[in-house]
Amino acid sequence: MSDHVPDPGVGGVAGLDPAGDPYAWLPATIVSSVAQTPRARSLTLAVPGLRPARAGQHVDLRLTADDGYTAVRSYSLSDVRASGGPDGARGAGGAGPVPQIEVTVERLDDGEVSPYLVDAAEPGDPIEVRGPIGGWFVWPPTEFEPDSAVHAVLPEPEGATPPTAAPVQLIGGGSGVAPLMAMVRARGRDAPPLRLLASVRDPGSRWYVGELDEAARASSARDATGPRAPLVVDWVFSRTAPEGHARPAGRLTRDELERLVLPASEHPLVYVCGANSFVAVVAGWLVELGHAPTRVRTERFGGV
Repeated sequence: MSDHVPDPGVGGVAGLDPAGDPYAWLPATIVSSVAQTPRARSLTLAVPGLRPARAGQHVDLRLTADDGYTAVRSYSLSDVRASGGPDGARGAGGAGPVPQIEVTVERLDDGEVSPYLVDAAEPGDPIEVRGPIGGWFVWPPTEFEPDSAVHAVLPEPEGATPPTAAPVQLIGGGSGVAPLMAMVRARGRDAPPLRLLASVRDPGSRWYVGELDEAARASSARDATGPRAPLVVDWVFSRTAPEGHARPAGRLTRDELERLVLPASEHPLVYVCGANSFVAVVAGWLVELGHAPTRVRTERFGGV
């Protein structure tokens, strides 16, 4: 997504690498480009020396024109599975393949960067990457010591399942589904129950729809090793609904939100991402419905 405005979260949890500058620009190469919709494209980037990324983080991308002019934009990561192992050594001159990440970009007609990335970028093109950045809007969640300042400021709800084991509710508005998709992809067989609510304008605006449908179907099946981590996906259409869809087109309402998300009584960890107005309204409704503010993590994009 473009014009990314992450919530400040908590200082000191950005996964900084003490061995080097986490904000240094790294040369990268576009490996593949896959259309999600006519206005959105997923780009896989190979980034030698990249620190391992976590689902929910974002990166800065920098383009440089022939005359030296540069433009920088932030984009959420939509896939981090090939970004490297816990030792952070992949692609840094040691063994193993070069780390790769995926960003999914929606074209803004008046943008400087997104039109190039969506309409013109090709495999082999160079680009620069800074990051990954962020430590609050991540899943699995960052674990803090019980006596840390974080718990003093943001105490956990009494009797709640620890964050790392809590069920997970994802809520995305439009392109806000990008970092949530990284979380869906990162979940393992033993992950807690996960539910995704995605609000989009129309059927043609859905990102990753085939992959999400298949993941939801697969999560309900058993194989020789037992059940898989459950995944439920709900789509809400604000302008045009597909034929036969049970819900008519219209904006998401508070009552629908209550019906479509995990109940507050289960103390889920909730991640909300989208435009400023969408996130503000949804986060407010969640708190009204009894969700603890400490369990609602938000990420916004658009002007501040």
